Amino acid sequence: MPDKPTTAAGYRREHVELVRDTCLYVPTKLADLSDDVVVVGGLVPSLLIAQDALPVGVEPHVGTMDLDIGLTLAVLDEARYRTLTERFDVRASAQSLTIRETRRANAGRSKTTRR
Repeated sequence: MPDKPTTAAGYRREHVELVRDTCLYVPTKLADLSDDVVVVGGLVPSLLIAQDALPVGVEPHVGTMDLDIGLTLAVLDEARYRTLTERFDVRASAQSLTIRETRRANAGRSKTTRR
């Protein structure tokens, strides 16, 4: 498995955007759990501080290629955990594919309009 990048430039922009899009999508599927779910990990700094508006000389946050969420223990009763798992298995996977397909289609259109 390759090492994680040590600078923001080590991540491909479209991959970082996919992670961010997923982060913004997940709450739409977990609205009833919004008091029990929090985003944690490497994506947080870019959600709190605009990375493209940093002062001169300040390096952007390294970034991440995954979405980490924390759940309160109240969420983890068996029935709620099963529901949560089912939502991610079906909906998050489908959304990820939809986002990728949309990006590929848009990239194809951009290339043809530039010619």
